[in-house]
Amino acid sequence: MSRVPEFSATDQPGEIVAAAGEWLASELGDGFKYLRSKRELTRKTTGRVETFVLQTSTWSRTGQGTWVTVRITVRDDRVRKWQAEHLLVGMYSTEGFIFNSLITNMGLPDLELFGPLREGPEGHFISLKELRDAVLGEILAKLKILRGTPTVAAEQLPDSWIVFPEPPFWWATAYGERAAATRFLSRYFELKPGARIHFESGRRLALESGSEPPSINNMLVALGWSAVSSGALGADEPI
Repeated sequence: MSRVPEFSATDQPGEIVAAAGEWLASELGDGFKYLRSKRELTRKTTGRVETFVLQTSTWSRTGQGTWVTVRITVRDDRVRKWQAEHLLVGMYSTEGFIFNSLITNMGLPDLELFGPLREGPEGHFISLKELRDAVLGEILAKLKILRGTPTVAAEQLPDSWIVFPEPPFWWATAYGERAAATRFLSRYFELKPGARIHFESGRRLALESGSEPPSINNMLVALGWSAVSSGALGADEPI
């Protein structure tokens, strides 16, 4: 492992993020490359793209601080193609996501590349080194699970990685692993029992509205409607 880059008050936030991204890519290896124009660390294989997006805070200023929110996404061509062939609604009904979440949803704070907040008594930030260690020590292991089958992932992914049920549900559905699709849903509802009510409302709505998607502004209602309308799940199929 190489020395962690250090930044000064004269470095601009864009330069800091670029240097951090390039360093992270070299530390992670495993095929990851840093795309400076997109501020993304990306690993591409046949039919699959894994990405760490370095979302720079609007509060970042030269001489004051550079803060980054890290988002992890995994997109799959087979899932994207399946979604394009079916009438779906919802935030994750297109683009083939099998995973999409900020790392803050998985218990890791945002990243401070330069600034005073991390050392403060109420600092809720990690350093670049701590991010690297977390990725190498934990996150890459979970990404490797996602490189396998939906059936295995439905059992082995930790609860904190089932942030939203839509991406893994569509992944399992597109790969014809129906039991895994319902397992992802059941695990999510075990974590958030109140979400089941919205999902079931969507399933009922699918029977009432026919093939035309109604206006839906709730993610779980949209998933319930889409699951039934696409044939991925029966209206009364137990979960």
